[in-house]
Amino acid sequence: MTAAIHQEFVLWDGGVWSKLVEFVKATAPSLADKGTPLRVIVTEEELDRLDVQIRYYFGITVKTIAEQAWINGRQFDKDAWHEELAKMFLPTREIVTPSGEIVLKRSSVARGHISVKRMAQFTQEVEAYATSELGVVFE
Repeated sequence: MTAAIHQEFVLWDGGVWSKLVEFVKATAPSLADKGTPLRVIVTEEELDRLDVQIRYYFGITVKTIAEQAWINGRQFDKDAWHEELAKMFLPTREIVTPSGEIVLKRSSVARGHISVKRMAQFTQEVEAYATSELGVVFE
């Protein structure tokens, strides 16, 4: 079994662009001949979420919801709220387990799994929901 190819290029300048073109020219033809063409995905660079965003989300947003929100006469802790809110506002993806079971897995706010922009959007969605649907007041 051959090693999978994974190469990333961030196009800051023309020098990097040249390296990308060289890589594709050197790699693509032989892969196509084998019936396994090279896949190229183009996306804009996104910064990983910041620690300050996580501190705010858990330390202010989720903590405030856990302190103020009541559902059917009951309050829930921060872990329960985070799980519920992540299921509500973060996308899920299908994972096929080795046994063939298809499992829906929610996205994560862990480092490397969510961008600065998406973390900010997620926090805003959570706070809007908590305010309008749960009566939570953020100060």
